[in-house]
Amino acid sequence: MAREAALGGPAAKGRGAASDLSRLAERLHVSTIVVFVLVLLVWRALSSAFGSYVMPPPGAVVAGLRRVLVSGELWKHAGATFYRIVVGFGLALVAAITMGLLASAWRQARIAVHDVIAVLNSTSVFVWIVVSLIWFGLTDMAPMFTTLMITLPVLASNVVEGVENVDPRHLEMARVYRLGEWERFRSIVIPSTIPYLVAGMKVGFGLALKVSVVAEIFGVTSGVGYIMNYSREILATDMVFVWAAVMILIMMLTDKLVFEALSRRVQRWR
Repeated sequence: MAREAALGGPAAKGRGAASDLSRLAERLHVSTIVVFVLVLLVWRALSSAFGSYVMPPPGAVVAGLRRVLVSGELWKHAGATFYRIVVGFGLALVAAITMGLLASAWRQARIAVHDVIAVLNSTSVFVWIVVSLIWFGLTDMAPMFTTLMITLPVLASNVVEGVENVDPRHLEMARVYRLGEWERFRSIVIPSTIPYLVAGMKVGFGLALKVSVVAEIFGVTSGVGYIMNYSREILATDMVFVWAAVMILIMMLTDKLVFEALSRRVQRWR
């Protein structure tokens, strides 16, 4: 026994130390830092090889980001984009929940909702951009409408999937206890559907950001998409990269501060 302890002790300690280091590396996101450093090195090499017009150096992008932050230009254009996304995405969310309610209450409505979602999923974003420009011209409504029509099928399909995946045993139990339609809907259908809705919102918001920025290139005079296109026209490639970084930061912050917190809250509520 003593001999086994003597042999196993150091090995066990070594495994414990390795495990501690592994957990520390995970908490510090060491692998992500390594990838980020490699990307910066490759980026710098490409900038040296092809010139700053094609690939501006990382330092120029950081300087440009600091410049738009100090000047207030960041808040102006990012705020305009965020406002359009929130309105278009909010309208899509209301429409998706309405479609989910209809699908949960009436089987024929569920069939119609599935067909509408299929049609919307088959329609290109550029179709909605062109239609929005015809209908609304160079106004905020153009990117809002485009965002609404592109994110609606994502949200609606998740809501309907949540409705369809309600545990039938729970519904049967509700019938046994003679719960009313509203009580059954409130206590069973809504809690089962909300996680699907939150997942759809997370995906849909990222899609909304991309779509809104594309629509802004064609239809408005402010916003991240507009200023990116303007930077391209005046050959300021470094500013194109700056505004691309702003898009990434908006999505990351929204994901961390809104959707992750919302997911945790939903899990506790359930």
